[in-house]
Amino acid sequence: MKILIEAASLLLASALVMILHELPKSVMYVMTSRHCRAGDKRQIWKLHRYIDPVGWILFMTCHAGCSRPYPYRLKEKDTNIAIGLTGFLALGVMIMGGYALNYFKVFYMPGALSWEAQGVLRQFMIQANWYFNYAAVVLLIVNLIPVISSDISLLIIALSPKQLIPMLKNDTMIKGLFVIAAVFGWISQLAVAGIGWLDRLFGYV
Repeated sequence: MKILIEAASLLLASALVMILHELPKSVMYVMTSRHCRAGDKRQIWKLHRYIDPVGWILFMTCHAGCSRPYPYRLKEKDTNIAIGLTGFLALGVMIMGGYALNYFKVFYMPGALSWEAQGVLRQFMIQANWYFNYAAVVLLIVNLIPVISSDISLLIIALSPKQLIPMLKNDTMIKGLFVIAAVFGWISQLAVAGIGWLDRLFGYV
């Protein structure tokens, strides 16, 4: 049962973090870009498209994954900056919100459930809350890696457009290094260290 609860909580938390990271970026794109296509305003609400299958598998197997951004048409400096900053802001808000839930113990159990069911549900919610924070920290780390789809790349391209060609040339290599880092557990180690630092920080608040 413990393994099932852990797997289900990681599956749900990682998917939710992917969606909550990418959806605000897509909304910002529609709000700021002058090159939106006719169907963009509808397409951005198809939430399943933000869940990257490979990223999900990496989350489940290596505890380190990635999300799938909307296929933007990025031709404007201000839009690139807005989307990049929105991505980082969304992750920051998620981390703060996750710790707020944990701090205020917002885990209400329906009284109609049996004691056993309440225990399982409570364990699931606590585990999902931890994995939610963890997945947000993972995506924060991943989005500091300069691959074309990351938040940091949007900012780099906006501030220095001439970097686009070198980044495109090196994109496959960097993505390969990311997969290696995920498989060997280096990203998860960084994320766990980040969670430990955040635990100490919020423990003193």
